[in-house]
Amino acid sequence: GINAEYGVLSGNPDAFSMIYIKPYTRIPPYLIGVAGGWFYWAWGEHITTIVHKTQMYVRVAVAVPVWLATFGMQYGVVYGPHNAAINQVLQQKVAPMLDSVSYGGLARIAWGLSIVVQVLLCQCSLGGFVNSLLSWKGWLVFSRLTYSVYLVHLGLLAIVQMQMRGPFFLQPAFQMAIVYLGVMFMSYLWGAVLYLLVELPVSKLERILYR
Repeated sequence: GINAEYGVLSGNPDAFSMIYIKPYTRIPPYLIGVAGGWFYWAWGEHITTIVHKTQMYVRVAVAVPVWLATFGMQYGVVYGPHNAAINQVLQQKVAPMLDSVSYGGLARIAWGLSIVVQVLLCQCSLGGFVNSLLSWKGWLVFSRLTYSVYLVHLGLLAIVQMQMRGPFFLQPAFQMAIVYLGVMFMSYLWGAVLYLLVELPVSKLERILYR
């Protein structure tokens, strides 16, 4: 299949252009989010009422395993390909077809599903301290920059890659951490500039036109 030949773990240099950036490979999380929104619209208030009538130990017994399962899914999506990536870089060993197909076909679905379940848990009063953390008003500043940061971060990554004068190693880990933190900081800095110069004025103009 195409995931076996061009998947993330396949080692194929055309994987980025053939699969990674294509909209039809990225739409599953969006569709899962739409379905999750509809589910909360249809059943959220009813579920929340039931939760409020339920004793605390029952809430904990239900919520904790679901939270652990969703965290496990997210951990697998992020770190699942780690060994395959190391083997590919150090030993030129391509991952088995089953691994490539499974990860390429299910990773984004698993990520979107886990996020939707976590949001529903928070909305239905089963979020606990996670809901309190995610409800911090300071996140509003970063949430407004999300799209601008998305637009600029790939360009910054390309600049970093093209300006390297030597090979980049996955080890030691602090080298990767330094690059990651640097790119993240610059992405939010330029994202803020883009937001203030383009997105904010356009949104205000849109409000005036459609008032």
